[in-house]
Amino acid sequence: MVTVMTKLFSTITLFIIVFSLTIYSAVADVLNIKEGAPTKYVVKKGDTLWDISKLFLDKAWLWPELWRNNTQIENPHLIYPGDTLRLRYENGVPILEIVSDKSLVTLTPNQRVVNKPDPIDLLPWDIIAPFYNNDSLMSAEDYQALPTLLGDNSGTPRFASHDYVLAHKLPATESKYQVVRKERDIVDSKGKLLGVQVSHLSDASLINQLSDERQVVRLTQSSREAKQGDKLLAFKAPEQKNLVLKAASSRSKGELVQNVNGNVLSGKNDMVIINIGARQVKPGTVFGIYYKGPDVLYEDEPSYTQTRSSIVDVFSTKERVEQPAYKIGELVVVKTFKHASYAWVTNANTHIQGGEYIATP
Repeated sequence: MVTVMTKLFSTITLFIIVFSLTIYSAVADVLNIKEGAPTKYVVKKGDTLWDISKLFLDKAWLWPELWRNNTQIENPHLIYPGDTLRLRYENGVPILEIVSDKSLVTLTPNQRVVNKPDPIDLLPWDIIAPFYNNDSLMSAEDYQALPTLLGDNSGTPRFASHDYVLAHKLPATESKYQVVRKERDIVDSKGKLLGVQVSHLSDASLINQLSDERQVVRLTQSSREAKQGDKLLAFKAPEQKNLVLKAASSRSKGELVQNVNGNVLSGKNDMVIINIGARQVKPGTVFGIYYKGPDVLYEDEPSYTQTRSSIVDVFSTKERVEQPAYKIGELVVVKTFKHASYAWVTNANTHIQGGEYIATP
């Protein structure tokens, strides 16, 4: 009974904390220019929209609001290396514009110069792309049901580009595949299996349909060696990135589960997995990362509770003081799956271990 009441008290306290943060956010999400923000900035190759947003705003996800103050702007994401951004105020309202060599121009796409380099990305896409295009989460049942690499005619256990390999039960409807391998089960702090993480090893083409049970494939463009028992997934062309910054709603709450590579610690510019899936969130959604320290038992001398409540903690007569959840960073969702999502850590003022709360930023 004590354990149940303790958990209930903890849940209620966390709800109050996050609810308070939500109310504060709703009030505080006024478009305020960052102290010390430049009045002019020349966009450089390698800049990201998030980096530039942080130059002008403490809350980078409010970037579209800054552009909306200019009613002629149609697309806030088309910014190019070499562009000069100028910040000015009109009736106390901040406006960001592009300064050309001849005169001030708006960011309407139809008015752009044709011979421009590619616009800058929202996030460092060259680093994110391998995770976005090559990694995925799927159910354990779906993974086990995939066709399997059996072996080659040389009896070798590992395979690379240009090798011919016998496969098992490939559907005749497809001709191109990806060779994938299970990396790990993804489980949140409550023990819920969010999916099986699989990574891309190689591409493969169907060469010969020997029977319904046996096929020969040829491996191409291997990034890692494949081996017996690896699986084959129908080829899917790389998706187009389509990220638009938006703060998570007050109803969206979850957990930062772990580093996408299984590393013990994560930090700024790392990819992580959160336990919120495609039904609850879209790519481009910004979350705050919150950490809640251990409870404190207090009578004559304060002491921390154990990481997991021991029998001594539960039945202690000392006053239990619960710590608030402190914001330690932010992340942006970049790819969603059924029960989980990949997210890019844009800011962190301490290390991230997994198990942190995520909520409205």
